[in-house]
Amino acid sequence: MKLTKKTVLSLSLLIGSVCSVQAQQDKQFSMFQHTKSQINPATAGFFEGKYQLFTNFRNQWLTLSDNPYRTISAAFDSRFKAGNGLLGYGINFYNDVSGDALYSVNQITVPISYAVTLNEHSKLSFGLSPSFYQRSINNAYTTWDNQWTGVAFNPIIESNESISSGNLSVGKFDLGAGIYYQTELSKFSWFSIGISGQHLTKQNISFLNGDNGLYRKLSVTAHGSFSRKNSSFTLKPNGMMFIQGPNQMYILGSGFDFLIKGKSLHTAYHKKTSIEFGTYYRVLDAIVLNTIFHVAGFGVGASFDINTSSLSNGTGGFGAMEFFLSYRFSSPRGFGSPKVH
Repeated sequence: MKLTKKTVLSLSLLIGSVCSVQAQQDKQFSMFQHTKSQINPATAGFFEGKYQLFTNFRNQWLTLSDNPYRTISAAFDSRFKAGNGLLGYGINFYNDVSGDALYSVNQITVPISYAVTLNEHSKLSFGLSPSFYQRSINNAYTTWDNQWTGVAFNPIIESNESISSGNLSVGKFDLGAGIYYQTELSKFSWFSIGISGQHLTKQNISFLNGDNGLYRKLSVTAHGSFSRKNSSFTLKPNGMMFIQGPNQMYILGSGFDFLIKGKSLHTAYHKKTSIEFGTYYRVLDAIVLNTIFHVAGFGVGASFDINTSSLSNGTGGFGAMEFFLSYRFSSPRGFGSPKVH
């Protein structure tokens, strides 16, 4: 069999996907600044508005595989007054499918947070996220070394493997926790930082009888929004890092938001219209470019990952594409409506 450069890279991706079953790297989205409650449960309900809905889709390695990595997610969160603080709640779902074996991860999470006011300008929130974590492989699509005929794999030949020929699946209870702090630097600028941990129970997710505990994950995020009175421009820097077992990821950049139309001064509904362009760098991996359109509470965005790693020789720089749609119903500002976007 003649191995072209693209074939070798495709095999490398296949090996990498198998290794990820062991390394257990979670999903990652390039527009992470819009998936806050999926990263840190302390951000549930922590936004300017009454409730918000969100969904997105990511497609990665489209040029290297007939079965590229596909990830979808959906989220809802809101809040209500509770004592002297604010109780946030929501529900998140994501599904990730990759490779010829259709390796799939599903997770349903219920983030719960409680936010308190520290002073006139700062708020602090704590959160927990109980969830159900499930992963599976469709073994009907796998092939093994003794099925190689010298020309191609023949799935009719008995694999003689100890695993069944059907689906392999395991599901476990999962738990995450986080803390989130935000402060207003002025009437038009704010900054926040959050720290969260996921898979705190380190549950065993082995398909067989082995001991394969899910690696705990530490995430740190930082977000900001900086503008001035009567300015039509807002700078929105964002950064994130995570460490999960042997896996690490660092991404840093900013959005550049240009106001088209200001929000209504006479109603509680969010009428602001703007267009945002973003540039980010994921260290040793990709440059991320995105465009987001905000209008009347809706947000529509798309991003493109330009691959900069050694895989770019085979991908031609085409790493991933991502799309999202969100809706935020606004309410008059006050406690429980922190100035976040």
